[in-house]
This record gives sequence, structure tokens and C-alpha cells, in this order.
Amino acid sequence: MSLLKAIITSALSAILSPSPDDPICECFDNDSAKLCAVLTSTPDEALRIADGKLRVFPFKDVKDCWRRLYTDASIVKACNLVKENFLGLSSNKSSSESENEGVGGKDKQRESKGADTNGINKLDGPWLSSVVHTLDRALIMTGGPRREALIESLLSALQDAVGPSKGFPSLDAHTEEESPHSPKRRRVSRPLFPPDSVPSPRLECPIPRVSAPSFEQFAKHIRDIRTPLVITDAVDHWPALSSRPWSSRDYWARRMFDGKRLVPVEVGRSYTDEGWGQRIMPFGDFVKDYIWRRDGGESNGGHKAAEDVASERSTSHGQTGYLAQHDLLSQIPALRNDICIPDYCYTRPPEPETGNPVYEKKLREQQAKEKNDQTSVPGDLRDTMLNPQIMHSSAQDTTRDSKLHSDNDDEDSMDDEEDASEPIINTWIGPSWTISPLHHDPYHNILVQVVGAKYIRLYSPHTPASHIYPRGMEIVNPSSPTSNPSPSSNHNKNKPAASPSSPSRTSANATSPVPWTQTDQASQQQPKQAIDMSNTSQVDIAAIEISPAEYETWESLWPGFLEAEYVETVLREGECLYIPVGWWHYVRGLQAGVSVSFWWE
Repeated sequence: MSLLKAIITSALSAILSPSPDDPICECFDNDSAKLCAVLTSTPDEALRIADGKLRVFPFKDVKDCWRRLYTDASIVKACNLVKENFLGLSSNKSSSESENEGVGGKDKQRESKGADTNGINKLDGPWLSSVVHTLDRALIMTGGPRREALIESLLSALQDAVGPSKGFPSLDAHTEEESPHSPKRRRVSRPLFPPDSVPSPRLECPIPRVSAPSFEQFAKHIRDIRTPLVITDAVDHWPALSSRPWSSRDYWARRMFDGKRLVPVEVGRSYTDEGWGQRIMPFGDFVKDYIWRRDGGESNGGHKAAEDVASERSTSHGQTGYLAQHDLLSQIPALRNDICIPDYCYTRPPEPETGNPVYEKKLREQQAKEKNDQTSVPGDLRDTMLNPQIMHSSAQDTTRDSKLHSDNDDEDSMDDEEDASEPIINTWIGPSWTISPLHHDPYHNILVQVVGAKYIRLYSPHTPASHIYPRGMEIVNPSSPTSNPSPSSNHNKNKPAASPSSPSRTSANATSPVPWTQTDQASQQQPKQAIDMSNTSQVDIAAIEISPAEYETWESLWPGFLEAEYVETVLREGECLYIPVGWWHYVRGLQAGVSVSFWWE
């Protein structure tokens, strides 16, 4: 309790005394008095102002001062809630509120909020979720610039103060009613994920598998052979696979504040489908509603045919929910300690070669940029800059600063060797039959399956476009979460974060079942924007898998695709898959589980 009080006091003091170089000082025309007044008296108003700025502009164009304002206003609001509802203290109020409160007003306020005779609220009151959600939104929406450690300290101290973990109350009650096991058995083994699965497909073209290759062997493979590779026995030492198991419901309950922590969830079969959208929701609700599927999809311990699962999830009550491509380990630092970056991510990988779609896209962007600038560039320098072999440019800084929130808007460029030392880490959590449609990424990737299993099919980057059918420019509404997505919580300038709408997961058809934030009126008036979807194929492999007998239908839709060569694998717990840059890949969950991807270049 004393630690929590100390952190709150320190936090409020720091917020009211920003350093001169803090971007937040630029808010309100550099009027520091007005800034402090708004933060202390009306943090909700500060949130409304900052949220409007976040929604009106693409994230890369939002000034740092507004992200800072959103963050600090969130912290002030959360601290006030804790002070009033848990510590029995009064938060700062405006003069009008203080006058209206009158004699005995504070006591009446506590009584109205259900405080006990000592002025302390019940630990399970709705205020607690409100505090957690307010701080998590700051992390998810802005990355919590300059306050990441402070937010983590606040949440950690609050969780310690309220006592031991209570698990996922609603989920526990729901699954225990359905469980055929004895109470003692359930208490010993409480899985986060149901045991149901869909049958693994027969592998016609399996990817080679190798047990824990040396650093040199792996480097030689990615330099000389340049094909996908399944690596086994390389992450057995991860605590997530042993001492701090990510398969354990109780462990996740402790790490996710009894399910109160917020996470971004994609809702819909695929990000290329109509009706696909994104929600921010408590992790406990995500697990209950989409992993265990409270609407009747609970496990019976057996296998389900792919067409049966697909049919279930196509109904209005059976949508797929996928926590996809989110930097969860930065949002929840304790989880980061459960894994290690594979040594293979520190190899210097080859750059995409001529003909690779990533190379061709970067070349087109570079040439377009140089064409726009050529009037101000001397002729000899212009010739050098347009050389296809020279891919390095100042556009790299722009790409890094934009946090990779959309590969379709950003200017990518080859990293230097220093940047290559920090992989981009993303977490993927979902039920069986989650889908990533056929797409390619602008990075080399090592995908680690921590819990569950996935089927993955890959096509060479040199597969003719006439067989792979890449999408083109597609229209999105700028006020939708897709065109202006919320960033992940890692905003290191040298390590771009990947949001749910980042390179491989951008939809031109996104609609939001529950908005990320209240959409500003100005953003609704903006014209629609064209997004480059060329990293995603038009081909619906999931539909082909469900109905393989309809060969003529698929051949008429996408002539030549069914004859294109591919390789495939089933990735199981503790296994890694190396995906070279630019390789087209389709991913389907066979069992509910967790994956972690490591992108590097």
C-alpha cells in the first residue's frame, strides 16, 4: 500500500513538472499553466482533446505532444481513481467542484461509491477495471511515450496491493460447469486453451526440418539456400514452455491482472473479408468469448472437421477473434522474461533479390521519391541514387519513426547493421481456425509456436504474379481502425512496432464492431484513402481447403494458382519456422494457442 501511494505521488509530481524538452510542453501553444490546469482539473477533457488529434491524422503525422498529453492525462485519471476508491484520499478537483462539495461532501462522495467505514472501497469494484483499462489504452493507443516504466510500476503496485490473483472468474465458472473432470483434477490442471482441434492436413510438400542448427549453419542456409526451414529443439529452454508455462490459465491470470488487461482483437474470419474489424477488450473476455467460445463452441476433447469449424465461425454468434500481430510483450513486460530472442535473429540476412516483391516495391518507392526530388538533385548524383543496387536512403528514418503501423503507407528501406540487432517481436493468440490470408512480409521472420499448432503454406517470392494474384490499391475510410490504427506499445525509434493493421494485416474492408476510441467528427469528414494491398493475395486458400473438390470453380476464379508450387508444414509447440523475406505464406490455426514472431533485417 505504501509503495502504491509513493508511486502515485511521484507520478503526479513528475506530470506537473515536465522537463523543458518534453514534447507535451507544446500543447496549448506552450502555455504550461493551462497544460497543468487541464491535466489536474479535467483529465477527461485532456483525453478528449488528445484523442481527437490521434483520430484525425495518420499515426505517423500525429505530433508527439498529443501522444504525450493522452498518456499523462490517462495516468492522472487512473491515479485519481485509485486515490478516491482504494486509498481513501481525495483527488485534485476544480474550484467549482470543491465549492459544490460543501461540508462533509467528501464523506458523502465515498458513501455514494460504496466505500466502507474507513473510506476504502471494495477491491473488486468496477473502479479497478477502469484504472487498468485507462492505463492500457494509453499503452495501446500511444505507446506511453516517456511513461512506459511508470505505467508498468503503477499496474504492478496496484496488483500487489489488491492481493492474490483470483483467476478469470467468469471463465472459470463457465468452464468448470462444462468440465467432466473432478474439482481436484481441475484445480491441478487449468489450461488456458481448450483441447479441441481440427485435423492436420496431409503434407504433400513438407518443409525440411533440422534440429538446433548452429549459428553458422543457419547463416549459411539463409545466405545460400534462401528457403523456409523448420527448426526444432532451439527454444526448449524458454520458461514459457516449462517453469512459467503459457499453456496455464492461472499463469496468464496473474500476468493479465485477472483478465482485466486490455488487448486489441481482430474480429472476423480474415482481414480481407467484409465485416472484419478490431476491438479493444479485456483479455479475460477475449479468452472466454473467442478462445473457449461461450456460445456453444466448447471443446468436447476431440477433432472437428475443417468445414464444421468454418461453418460455426461464419455465423453471427461464431465470429473468430484473434489477438494478432500485437507487441504484447512490451505492454506486459513480465511476459517478455518468459522468452528469449533466438540467436538466429542476429545473423545478417541477405537483402531481397531482384524479382522479390519486397525488392520491387522498395525500388518503385525509391524511384518515385527520386523522381519527385530530381529537379533539386545534380545529374550525376541523381544517376547514382536511381541505381537499383543502391537501396539505402534517408527514407529509413521515416519508416522507423512511423512505427510500421502500416506497411502500405510507409517508405521502407534497408536497415544498417546496427538496426538489424533488434528484432520486431509480436504475439499471436487465437482459437483453432484463425487465418492469416496469403501474404508476404518485408522482413525475415522466425515464427515460434509456444502453445498449440498451425498449418503454414508458403510460395516462393518468384511465383509469377499471374499465379499469385496480388491485390492492388484499395479504398479505406480514414476514420476506421485500419487506416489509422492504434500503435503497439513499443515505440523505440530504431524498432518499429507492429499493430494489428501492420504490414501483413491491413484490410480495405475493415469495419469496427467496437471503436478503438470515440471517432472525432473531423475524421468522419475526411475523404477515403487508397491503401496499397499488394502484399496480400486475392486467393482464398481457406475456401480451397474447405472445398477442394470444387477444382473447376477455383481454377476459373484464379487460373494457374492451383498449379503453383508451394511448401508446407505443421508447426507444433517448441518448433520454429524460418520464413525468408518476401515469401508468400498462408497460416491457419489447427489448435488454440500462442505464437511469437521475430522480424529482422
